[in-house]
Amino acid sequence: MGGIFAAISKSSENTVPIVIEGLRRLKYRGADNSGIAVLLDGRIEIFKEAGSIEAVSAKLGLENISSRIVLGHTRFATHGRPTVENAHPHTDCERRIAVVGDGSLSNYEDLRDKLLMEGHKITSRSDFEVVAHIFESLLNKEYQSSEFLKEIYSKMEGYFSFAVLEAEKQRIIATTNGPKLFYGLSDKYVLLSSSQYALHGFADQYGELSPGELIILSKDGPTIYTSEGLAKQVQSLPLQLDPILVEKGGYKHHMLREINEVPEALLRTLSSVQKRYLNLAGRLVTGADNIYIIANGTSLHAGMIASYYFSELAGISPIVTSAAEFPLYYLENVGPGTLVIAISQSGETGDVLSSLYEAKLRGATILGITNYVGSRLARLSNLYLPIAAGPEIAVPATKTFTSTLQVLYLVALSSSRQKGKIEESEQKARLEAIKKLAQSLDERLAFIDSEATKAAEKISLCRSGYVVSRGLTYPLALEGALKLKEASYFHAEGVEAGEFKHGPFVLVEQGFATIFIMPVEKVSAEATFPSIEMARQTGATVVVIGSENNQKLLELSQDGVTTIRAVETERHLAPISLAVPLQLLAYRLGEKLNRPIDTPRHLVKAVTQ
Repeated sequence: MGGIFAAISKSSENTVPIVIEGLRRLKYRGADNSGIAVLLDGRIEIFKEAGSIEAVSAKLGLENISSRIVLGHTRFATHGRPTVENAHPHTDCERRIAVVGDGSLSNYEDLRDKLLMEGHKITSRSDFEVVAHIFESLLNKEYQSSEFLKEIYSKMEGYFSFAVLEAEKQRIIATTNGPKLFYGLSDKYVLLSSSQYALHGFADQYGELSPGELIILSKDGPTIYTSEGLAKQVQSLPLQLDPILVEKGGYKHHMLREINEVPEALLRTLSSVQKRYLNLAGRLVTGADNIYIIANGTSLHAGMIASYYFSELAGISPIVTSAAEFPLYYLENVGPGTLVIAISQSGETGDVLSSLYEAKLRGATILGITNYVGSRLARLSNLYLPIAAGPEIAVPATKTFTSTLQVLYLVALSSSRQKGKIEESEQKARLEAIKKLAQSLDERLAFIDSEATKAAEKISLCRSGYVVSRGLTYPLALEGALKLKEASYFHAEGVEAGEFKHGPFVLVEQGFATIFIMPVEKVSAEATFPSIEMARQTGATVVVIGSENNQKLLELSQDGVTTIRAVETERHLAPISLAVPLQLLAYRLGEKLNRPIDTPRHLVKAVTQ
């Protein structure tokens, strides 16, 4: 993931300061690396380093550079650690072009191998360096715009956007198949940005590039070509933004922005986990004598859901435990043949790392699942897989949770395929279901948010509550209770639905909240309805979260129960779909109660000790 910002002066004004400020506003998209490509005396010069754009500017003296055409990037590392070599922009062999990108290429490894065999010199482990060399071949063939697009989309797979600075023609070319790209216009500048909010103060008009289109930016303005290679009329709108929202990409809180990024994060994750490494992960799972899944907090809840995945899909039953408990009770069973699946979005969780040190000393193999590829967890692992959700600034984890579930699901599918329990066609169909879920979530987020807001209004009048579910979604009840605590300081407890009547029900009364997540197993769902009715009859506030096509939800809403309808999807993806309403409910409750949502007291993003 990354942030793209470019500027072209219509005259001879220096655009370096504008690009630096644009990248600073995009820091929430990642700041592992930053860099710019400038055109000086007809040649491309690259300035890039590890760190935020402010740090890189101070270190490299970017304020002393002047150029009328500048292409910039701020990076969140998903392919290649956050080193200077992996920083964008990247160049081709002849340094005629510079490339920056957002998203990831799912066939990066195959493209890289092919380009190396063709004699290209590749100096990094960043997936977007291969784009520079593919474009190098296109320039040599003098392709026209329509042929550019055909060649690009026939070779590159994944979820990506990128921009290319072409030295000879002094222009910037960009395209996207999903990640947002905006162009900005003013009397002085022609601009390109990953966010319309980063254009504030520099552009008077803006427009958005549609997937499959190509835009060419020059001092004369933008030219847009459709996927058929036809020139399209450039249409722009007045850029009227609230400057208060610029730093958070248009949202009041980072948590709300990150929940809204869940659909995009799912697609990023899908294209970031390379097939060869996923196959290796599947082999580690199927070849292990015993398996432990260790994590803390939200990651632990994801690991608990993963145990259902592995059991049902691959016939494997891992032991799931808190990383804080693992060294106390399980180390004696660890040795060669043991696989430890360690999950940490930060990759720096203290309990996880200390457990891994002990496990490795005893000969265990480590499969790391982390959002930060430059973390200690990644370095300690025999194999790690990137969550690739992009940076998460708010303390309450949202998009990293859903993307972690997705990675674990992909590993379970790979394990199942290698054990011969599912065919390749079924595996591919399940991957397509993830794409469909992401698209449906994107379309329905606003509606889900409106229902979550109404539910939050009612819960705000309660003193405490339960989050109740069963089966595959029981760990989601624990996660929902955690989110309510973190984002709204509302005391909630996760309860297994079968245990609801065995003690917990004694507290249920008027002024108490009961939030039911409908189980995805038919038998479990039927057994939950009597508990919902019991809670309703006590006068408690009852909220039920279930799939949008569940007819019973409509009946419950007519009986005075507040319902939140999640996107319908296949059973194993239901925890991802149902997590989003829970996250929005926690956020809206925190907003209603005026809590410091992004930075709850006493909590930090990574618990290192």
